[in-house]
Amino acid sequence: MASESNTPAAVARAFGPRRRSTTVATPRLVDAQELWDIDDVAAYLGVTKQTIYSWRTSGYGPAGFRVGKHLRWRAATVITWTVRLEEAQ
Repeated sequence: MASESNTPAAVARAFGPRRRSTTVATPRLVDAQELWDIDDVAAYLGVTKQTIYSWRTSGYGPAGFRVGKHLRWRAATVITWTVRLEEAQ
């Protein structure tokens, strides 16, 4: 006799779609000269840090620069890049 944990309903509950958090991030004003690190850029664009590194290697994505050994992006540069992508569509 099969146990109830092997029923399709139990499987559906265990492996069903994940739900996103219901908390909403509050938008904040950004100073155009503010410097963002890779975590900020990845979060803003909704991609992984690895994606940002790959884009940088291939010459795609918002232009960043080095401050010593650290990568930085101006917030205005990242936002302008996304606006231009949107306008090109």
